[in-house]
Amino acid sequence: MGAVSKNRHGFAQVVIAQVTAAILGTIFWLLLAVLIHPIAYGHLSWLISIAMILSTLCTFGLGKTMVTYHLKEKNSKLLGGSAVIVLALSLIVGAGTSLVLDPWVGLLTVGLSLFSITTYAELAKRQYKHYMWMWIGVRTISLFLPIWIYCSWGLVAGILAGLAASYLLFGLKGLKHLCFDVSLREVWKKIKFTVSTWGADVSKVAINFLDKVLIGVLFGMAILGTYQFAYRIFLLFAVLPQILFFYLLPEKSAGEKTSRIETCGILASLVLAGAASLFALLVVPPLFPNFVDGIQSIQIMGLAIIPATIAGIKTADLYAQEKAHVVLGSHLFALGVGIVSITSLGKAFGLLGLASSVLALQVALAAGLIFFPKFRGGSGKIAASLAGVALITALMLSSTSVQSSQITVNGDRVKLTGVAMDTTVSITVIENDTEKATTAVKDAFNEIIRVEGLMSPEEESSEIYALNHSGTSWVNLSPETIYVLKKSLYYSGISGGCFDPTVKPLVDMWMKKVKTQGKIPDPTDLSDELELVGWENLVIDEENGRARFLKEGMQVTLGGIAKGYAIDRACEVLEKSGVKQALVDVGGDIRTIGAKSWTVAIQHPRQESEWLGIIELENEAVATSGDYRRFFFLGSTRIHHIINPKTGYPAEACMSVTVVTENCIDADALSTTVFVMGPDDGKELLDFLGIKGLIVTSDGQTITSNSWDFSLNGS
Repeated sequence: MGAVSKNRHGFAQVVIAQVTAAILGTIFWLLLAVLIHPIAYGHLSWLISIAMILSTLCTFGLGKTMVTYHLKEKNSKLLGGSAVIVLALSLIVGAGTSLVLDPWVGLLTVGLSLFSITTYAELAKRQYKHYMWMWIGVRTISLFLPIWIYCSWGLVAGILAGLAASYLLFGLKGLKHLCFDVSLREVWKKIKFTVSTWGADVSKVAINFLDKVLIGVLFGMAILGTYQFAYRIFLLFAVLPQILFFYLLPEKSAGEKTSRIETCGILASLVLAGAASLFALLVVPPLFPNFVDGIQSIQIMGLAIIPATIAGIKTADLYAQEKAHVVLGSHLFALGVGIVSITSLGKAFGLLGLASSVLALQVALAAGLIFFPKFRGGSGKIAASLAGVALITALMLSSTSVQSSQITVNGDRVKLTGVAMDTTVSITVIENDTEKATTAVKDAFNEIIRVEGLMSPEEESSEIYALNHSGTSWVNLSPETIYVLKKSLYYSGISGGCFDPTVKPLVDMWMKKVKTQGKIPDPTDLSDELELVGWENLVIDEENGRARFLKEGMQVTLGGIAKGYAIDRACEVLEKSGVKQALVDVGGDIRTIGAKSWTVAIQHPRQESEWLGIIELENEAVATSGDYRRFFFLGSTRIHHIINPKTGYPAEACMSVTVVTENCIDADALSTTVFVMGPDDGKELLDFLGIKGLIVTSDGQTITSNSWDFSLNGS
């Protein structure tokens, strides 16, 4: 009752501050989701995350040190010394970041650091009203200023500039009150506590961001997208632990009783967990239909609000007791549990397993904070030892989880799944001798990896990389690379240049530069890149096994044909191994071998769970090119990776093109060729070659070539 009577408005003001910050922050990111495309959105989030991590390093744990000790000692010199140290560190780190990464990220690092130390100073003085208005002010300005600058500049960098200005405004305003009474000695007296607090802060940042890094690497961006959506909803409802921590830390440090608020907080966490579950069921389907797969994940993460609330209460209590080392050990322990959970539960249960890893991490954190202090005789050492064991175990498990392939055997069916050529690979063999089949699928997968190593434009050891960085000099190439390049030029010739392996400068501009800048390229930039595109300027000397460009700055990409070649090579390896029946699938491009008929579904380009039709393949290959595999939205415009080399813009006459041929290199190249040519010219080419093809036009109509003999849904 004492805490309420002495500062009856303090808790309400912290609640208002944190809830407002959470709501305005969510609105900010939702607005950005409408204004900029997902990749620019992700890149911006990455840059802001870097600034937040760096600001955590710069604050050096001094914020919690101020709150913990100032309320006990009433020493303003501690506040001033802490502020000066953070100012110096942020200027040094910010300057380095500006030089190495991005000037606006450097400036944002300074702004976040100063704002953080200033808000902690307000908590240390129990000036909850000032604390509240600082949060409301900075989030309000940072909601409008960055978007206004973005619209004025037309660059994503404007968002960073607006955020930096917002946080600097409030950080510098509060800092001027702290720098008049300075004593670095007061800070030095608390260095042990400060370093432990700093370690805990860094561990907490790792907990908040490492999961995204791991999931992106281990499970791919599609799963990460749904996970991130669910996690953002979790954060919206998980504002309670933040509220309790920021209010309880100064109150407990001042010796106030807070048991009633703690009890109410835990009860409120139960309500919020239920609210998150209802939100997932009632709000997500109508408003976010693309994320309905994340409904159960939101419900699981919602349960994590309860242990997160307990963790927030215990963290405030331990800091007030000057036991920062226990907080550090608990966070390291939870981090280890989180890594283990992601690699093990994610592998076993997919998205639901990843959501469960959030719950496991929060339970581990709460458990560590509760039980580590109960160990006598050096709780910090015990906590650190347990944390070390957890982290070592996590690293071991994660290292075994990052495998290039996995093999399953079910009767006479042996299946390898893996990742290569930036997509998923599946090789299925039907063979009574499963040991022979296992060896065969491994060899076939390794062959795909080998082809990727030859023809990847990104790997510095590849032949295509060497060609792309040769200027106009001759480059010696293997017969295989020469073969694929010649095949590419063949399709360039019969399509009038619609298939062009030298289109890489345009692909990079749209899929890299446009993503980071967040706007359609200027006509001048587009014209400059178009000058570097032209298949006639790629010269191949087959007799001497070499090739070169006639123009400086040209580059090739075999993205529209190399995958098909790799599939053909994998099939050859399987046949040489004695395999009679098999299917090789690399990112949806498929080839079958043997007398067995394999059933393959053709995906609808707009409805992920629907099929255009079912086809039967027997010793045949099928490849599909579409605008729905690698794409992003710029406003309402769909931007994808299949670029028309004549216009410089993404081809827009088709949604998808499916081609069936005897081998996959031709199916792969033709599906891309027809997609760029458009429905009329594309169908004419397919009929001329006598090839089976299915075209879905930009308005959703289906057109088939004269040779097409498969049924379609609705026909």
